[in-house]
Order: sequence, then C-alpha cells, then structure tokens
Amino acid sequence: MADIEDTPPATQPLPTAAPTRVLPGQPTPATLPDPADLRPAGPARRWIWLLGGLTAGAGAVSLALSLVANLASPAPTVAVTTPTTVPGGPSSSSPANPATAPYTTLVDGCALLRPETVERYIKGATCTAPKPMGDVPSSNGTWTSKDSGYADAKVSVMLSPIAETVYRQMLTISRTTATGTGAKITHDRAVPGLGDKATLLYTSYSGFGHVDLTAVQHNALVTVRYSAFTYSGLTPKNVPSDTAEAAAIACAKDALGTLTTS
Repeated sequence: MADIEDTPPATQPLPTAAPTRVLPGQPTPATLPDPADLRPAGPARRWIWLLGGLTAGAGAVSLALSLVANLASPAPTVAVTTPTTVPGGPSSSSPANPATAPYTTLVDGCALLRPETVERYIKGATCTAPKPMGDVPSSNGTWTSKDSGYADAKVSVMLSPIAETVYRQMLTISRTTATGTGAKITHDRAVPGLGDKATLLYTSYSGFGHVDLTAVQHNALVTVRYSAFTYSGLTPKNVPSDTAEAAAIACAKDALGTLTTS
C-alpha cells in the first residue's frame, strides 16, 4: 500500500478584490442652511421675514406701511388671450365694473378727514402729513389736540393689489403683539358696512386704551389709530371706549370717502 503523504496541498491565493473607487470629497458647508432659505422664494418669503422682525410696539399705521413697502417684487406679467366673439353671442369686451375698479388717486394726508369729524373728536387739532414710505401709493395724516385734555388720530390710506393680505396680517400681528406685551384687547369685532371688511380692536394697557381700526375696500387699505383722554384734576382719564370707537369709525368713513378711481 502506497504511503500517503502528510503534506497539505499548496494554498491557492484568493482572488484579489476589485479596487475600491474613492469618491471625490464633498465640500462641507461652513454653516447649516438658514431655515428661511427653505421657505418660498419671492414676495412670500419677504413677507414671512418681515412679519417676524417687526418690533412689538409698532403702531397700526407704521405697521401697514412697512408691510406694503417691503413687498418690492413686481407681479409677473400674465398673457391674456381675448376670446373670439361668437356672432349673436354676448360681447367679449364689457366695460369694467366701476364698483370694483381699483382706486388710483389719493388726497393729501390732512384732507383725509372732514372738518366736522375733527371738530367733534379731535377738537382744536393741528394736522401733519408725513411723507409716504417707499414707492407705495399712500396718504397719511396725524391730528393732535391738547384742547381740554389730549386726543390723537393717525389715519393712513394705501393702495396695493395685496391690500386684503396686508389687512389679515395686520390683525394677526396686532393681536399677537397685545398678548406679548401684557396689554389686553377688550373689544375685537367686525364693523359692518365699512368698506369690504373692517375690524376694530380696543387695546388697553395700565388703564389707558386706544382703538386700532383696519378696513379694506378693493385695493385700498385704511388704518386708523385713535386715543384720547381728559383730565380729572391732575389725573388723566380715558374717554369712554364707545366714544373712542365711534371716533375711529368716523375717521375711517371719511378716509374711504376720499377714494376715487381716476
């Protein structure tokens, strides 16, 4: 019987693995992207940034001016195709409805209120008309009186195709600001029959209150802030809230009445 060799078989080399492909290094950003960069681009993004950065004590007039003035991007041009008129059918080119035509003309700021309104609610007032901000068509008037107390009315009218958007944002910010500063909104109600829609807020802080009234009509936004007090001896005393609200409504009606379409 042949001897069996006790020698292990020669070890066969294992197949060499395919060389690993080294991917080129990816640059690491120095900082993570700003969450704001993930928001919609254009006007919508600027709106969100602006709303978050407004100071808590901004008044109604300056707030509205800031909101509109910061929407700087023009709307994209949309091509409109005029349909062909079908014989015997309705005309395809009907005149614009005057009731919904956009407003184009504004009066001077000190002409926004009628003399009767000033005499009744801001007696003895002097008026100043601040210059409009930016390129937004606007008219602004401030009436201040120290006749037997103090009364102040700030009235602003702005023209913008986004007037209703500004209207909604202003109300949201006013309510949030009041809560964040410890003020109390005692009245928050719609004002029927004033523009397309209108809302009145009566906000009080440490015993003193003011009215913010915001109204929108077509492409016009009207804002009014009214406050007044009288003296009881040496102590200032707010006028009744219903008087302040009536004054703000009268101011808004006057301002709306000055709007024209040409």
